[in-house]
Amino acid sequence: MIKNDPSPVSFCYTDWRTEFTRLEGAYSPATMRSYRADVEAFEKWCLASDRDPFPASVETVCRFLEKQGNTKAPSTVRRRLYAIRKVHRLLNLPDPTYHEDINLAFRRIRRGNSIRPKQAKGLTRDYLDRFLASEPATPWGLRNRAMLSLGYELLTRRSELVALRLDDLEEREDGTLRVLIRRSKSDPFGAGRIAFTSRETSVECPQ
Repeated sequence: MIKNDPSPVSFCYTDWRTEFTRLEGAYSPATMRSYRADVEAFEKWCLASDRDPFPASVETVCRFLEKQGNTKAPSTVRRRLYAIRKVHRLLNLPDPTYHEDINLAFRRIRRGNSIRPKQAKGLTRDYLDRFLASEPATPWGLRNRAMLSLGYELLTRRSELVALRLDDLEEREDGTLRVLIRRSKSDPFGAGRIAFTSRETSVECPQ
C-alpha cells in the first residue's frame, strides 16, 4: 500500500483486470471467465459492504465466503476463494486466503450446505433416435445428425464435439470411425485421446 496515496484501492481495482491477462493461455477460456466473474462478485460485495477488496483482510474474505455459502454450492465458493487468492498473488499483495479462520469458514460452509450438484439428464438411445428422425434431409439436417451421433457414441462434451475437424476422423476397414479428440476439460494440456464409433454412426458421418 503506497503511503499518502489518496486512492490506493482504486489503483488495485484497475490493475487486477490488467494483471489477469498474464493468465491467458495457462487456463482454459471457461476457467478465465469463471475467475473474472468470481473476482467481480467479490469486488462488488466489498464495495456494497464498504470494505477494501485488495488487499483483503481475513475477516472480509470470511464474511464474503459465508455470504456466498448461503446460496452457492461449496464448489463455487471454493472457486471464488481460489480467484481471490490468484488476484492477491498477481498484485503482489499479502495473501489472506491461507489463514486458518478462512479454512474453518469454508469447512462450515461445506458441512452445512445441502445444495446438491445439478445432474444433467443423460441422452438415451431412445432420445437420440427421436432427435435423428426429426432432422430434415438437408445439408444442415445431415450435419446435425452426424454431430448428434458422434456426441452420443464418443461421450464428448459440446466443446469437444465442435472442435472436431475432418482430419480428426479416419474411416477404418470395418466401416467404423477412429476419432482423435485433441483436447477436453479433463485433458487441459492437450494430450488427446482416441475413440471409436460403430458402423451405424459412420453412416451418419460421410467423409
